[in-house]
Amino acid sequence: MIIWGSSFVFTKICLQSLDPVALIWLRLFISLFVLGPIVFLFYRGSLIFQRKDLKYIGLLTFFEPFLYFLGENFSLVYLPASLVSVIVATIPIFTTIFAVLIFREKLNRINAFGIAVSISATIFILLWNNTGFGMVNIRGVLLAFLAVFSATCYIMILKKLLRNYNPIALLAWQNTIGCILFTPLFLGFSDLNATWNSLYAISGNEGVQLWTALLILSIFCSAIAFLFFANAIKMGGIAKTNIFSNIVPIVTFILAAMAGQESFSLIKFMAVFVVIGGLVLTQRQRKH
Repeated sequence: MIIWGSSFVFTKICLQSLDPVALIWLRLFISLFVLGPIVFLFYRGSLIFQRKDLKYIGLLTFFEPFLYFLGENFSLVYLPASLVSVIVATIPIFTTIFAVLIFREKLNRINAFGIAVSISATIFILLWNNTGFGMVNIRGVLLAFLAVFSATCYIMILKKLLRNYNPIALLAWQNTIGCILFTPLFLGFSDLNATWNSLYAISGNEGVQLWTALLILSIFCSAIAFLFFANAIKMGGIAKTNIFSNIVPIVTFILAAMAGQESFSLIKFMAVFVVIGGLVLTQRQRKH
């Protein structure tokens, strides 16, 4: 979660030189160079899936990385990194709601109160602009919630597949199919010359920042963090694992302020803690 909390800041750095689709494709493509040798040497036998599960592999990849990355990266074009991270941090709320609707779990009063607190604090953060209440970019908010919806569906499918398959095999297929899905978008909508120039023509500190951020996103955020997350779900379950996602906006807020992307706001920082408090309440033991 610390790695993913930093991803919003590094994505913002990359978007100064790359368009969102190019960034997504490069991030997945580079991650395959890291995963490929590991999978080939140690996990070749785990890459085979039963035919009945192929549809779930397809849905897994469609929701993440395809829809999720589109929602997250484009939302960062319109919104600050800390704001997007707060919206993404509401994923546990929606996994709880899905659990109630799909698995017929029952909410207790503490869970319902936590959902109300988190949603209210999130709305406050969306509207607060350090000097008072103002308008927020609706397009950016909708794109961020597209990422939330996609991640929620992804987690539900991932939980099912982890019963029978190795996390690193799932990640290898997920990033490979995701890269294939993004290739037509990358070739059709991205300015390839501009992308090439951004990667190779930028010199000095700007170029170092771009490549550092891109490699961190590809290796740590798209590979290592996922393996930690998938194993945590496999060992501890969705509810316990999701509790740790509460630290994502704190990490993002601190790093964004340190990177000079945003100014520190005590009121907004306190509101983030209110969101987190509500999220913790939503994960209190529910009656099945």
